[in-house]
Amino acid sequence: MSSFNPATVRKAVEEFTPRRPQKFQELLPAKDVIVELRQKRASYRSIADLLTQHCLTTSKTAIAMFCHHVLGENVRPRKRPGRKKPPVPIVAAEEASSNPSTDASGSADQPAIVIGDEVQPARVRGPRIAQVRMLKSQGE
Repeated sequence: MSSFNPATVRKAVEEFTPRRPQKFQELLPAKDVIVELRQKRASYRSIADLLTQHCLTTSKTAIAMFCHHVLGENVRPRKRPGRKKPPVPIVAAEEASSNPSTDASGSADQPAIVIGDEVQPARVRGPRIAQVRMLKSQGE
């Protein structure tokens, strides 16, 4: 194996070209066209289609990124989808009474809440109704 030669390394550095082209290098010649189309309220998809028809193959995502990074357009925040709530199982009254695994504290597969010495079934969806037996009287 030969020893390290700085001259050959410097020559290799001068001849080095990056593997990945500069970002948006293909779209920079069309910058004025893209600006004009955006001023006319053209969508990213229509700009991409127009440029593709004229021998500059690109995508609407690339046009959007170009407009955000190079032209400085504002990025609109995405609309977040609403949170999905887990389905609440509805137990029929006859099913609950015929099931021997359920007792006064609720069904066996429902989570329970321990308050003091009492075990109560976990809350389910619906209105919150005060349980009078849990309230302490004013004299206590």
